[in-house]
Amino acid sequence: MRNLLVKIDWILVPRLLMGGAMCIVGYQTSDTVSGGFGLLFVIYAIIGSRYKIGCGYNACGYTPKRKTVTAKETIKFTEIK
Repeated sequence: MRNLLVKIDWILVPRLLMGGAMCIVGYQTSDTVSGGFGLLFVIYAIIGSRYKIGCGYNACGYTPKRKTVTAKETIKFTEIK
């Protein structure tokens, strides 16, 4: 049992549950938008799990580092008329 719990991708599970729920609701209400979005969400979850991308894996998004201007570098201003 413990080996099974270790092997489960716990980021993939909620993504698949949400996407599956959207597909089911879309089917029940004959709504192609929510069903299609749910299907795309499931596909994104599988691809994200395969390549470990997206929030929940390693880092979430991109955080740029602040670049400071040194005394040697000058800032060039462009005049807008």
